[in-house]
This record gives sequence, C-alpha cells and structure tokens, in this order.
Amino acid sequence: MSEQVVKKRMLLWMASMLASMLVGLVQGGLICLTFYSKKIPPVTSMALTLALLLVIWLLFKWFDRKISKLERERTDMLRGATGEIAVGLILSNFPDEFRVINDLTTPFGNLDHVVVGPTGVFILDTKNWRGVVAADGKGELLVNGKPTEKRHVRQFTGRMMGIRDKVRLLAPGLDPFYNGVFVFPAARVDAKWGSTGSVNCIREEQLHDFIVEKNFGRKLRPADVEQIAQAFLGLAHMDAGFGAMQAQPKFRPRSVAHA
Repeated sequence: MSEQVVKKRMLLWMASMLASMLVGLVQGGLICLTFYSKKIPPVTSMALTLALLLVIWLLFKWFDRKISKLERERTDMLRGATGEIAVGLILSNFPDEFRVINDLTTPFGNLDHVVVGPTGVFILDTKNWRGVVAADGKGELLVNGKPTEKRHVRQFTGRMMGIRDKVRLLAPGLDPFYNGVFVFPAARVDAKWGSTGSVNCIREEQLHDFIVEKNFGRKLRPADVEQIAQAFLGLAHMDAGFGAMQAQPKFRPRSVAHA
C-alpha cells in the first residue's frame, strides 16, 4: 500500500508539472501575439487571443479534474495505509507462538497481513470503508445498504485459494484451513458469521479474540507454524517484482514483519 501511495504522489507531481509547462507555453504564445499584434489585423489578433485564452481555460479544467482524481485516490490510499498500520500494531502484540507477516507481495497480488499460529492460517485484508457493512444475502457485501462496485468476497476467495495451492507446494504435507478476514477499522460491521462465505468481516478490536482465542479445530504444532510461515515468505520470491527486497529481513517472531 505504501508503494502505491508513493506512485500516486509521483503521478500527482508529474501532472502538476505538465500542467504548468503547457500553460506556460500558451502564455508564451499570448506574449508573442501581443508583441507582433501590430503586424496582424485587429480581428485576427482578437480571434487568436480568444482562442489561446480558451485553450488555457480548457487545459486548466482538464488538469484540475485529473489532479483532483489523483488526489482523491492518494487520500484513499493514505487512509487505507493508516488502517493497515493500526491492524499491524494489534497483530504485533500477539503471543510468541503466532507468526505475523505484513505487506506480503505474492504472484497473486499484495496481502495486507498473514497470521500463522496454533489456531490456523489467517489472510487479512484491511478495508478502511465508512458507514455500515452488511451481507447482501448472496455472499457479497453491502456498504450503507448499496452493493459494492466489485465482488470483493469472490475475488478475495479466489486469491486465497490460489495462494493456498502455492503454499501447499512449499510446505508439503501441511494443508490447514485458510481463514479469510476483512478487517474494518472505520466501519460498523453487521455482516453475520457465515453470511459472506469463507471470508469473515470483523472490526480490528475483535482480531485478538477471533484469531488467538477461538478454537478452529485441530491446532498446528510449532514446527508446522514455522514451516507454513516460511512458505508464505517463499511466495514473495516467486514474484518478479520482489527484487532487492529479498535481501532485507522480513520475518521475526512477535513483532511486525514486512515482506
């Protein structure tokens, strides 16, 4: 998420610079027109001046829309990044037997948080939505009573299953149940248990009870936890964009790890 925020900031800066350059060129044209206006018939000079002013106005309106859109997207990403940080701080206080990986890059896309512990494997996606989140009765989400633009539950479930297959190859013999979790730091959650398929919707203050305290059946042994966690980290090495981050420390018990 932080990388996306930086990219949006760069796009915003580039758009502002391009807008300034184009407006400067048009203003230069106006200056030249004024300088040579004595050699141009008055009607032609007036028409050219109005045309150049119209071009400046159209450029301003177009860039204003583009810059406003980029700024809104950057603000949304910053808000989402803030939610991820809040969730990461909660996860950092989990007991030692839990392994936490934050911001994991995989061939299937970025994962906000992965938690592996005695109670199972949890894939967390932080959504900084506002208002009331509920189920639509068909396994998808409603926000303030309205359907979302995308099928978030279906897409997330597909990603999770693809990741599960890859992790199974990297940790042979281990096939625990994967718990998909949407975490909402800023919304009221009315989606009841099981109403959104294999993805559960919770508030961030429910994370500890949901992951640490709940009994989801057969518990994972410490060696299994370690093997699965390392398999998740191995997913990052499959991604072509992982690059130089491979040399950085990404995993440590109890604290917030970044991959």
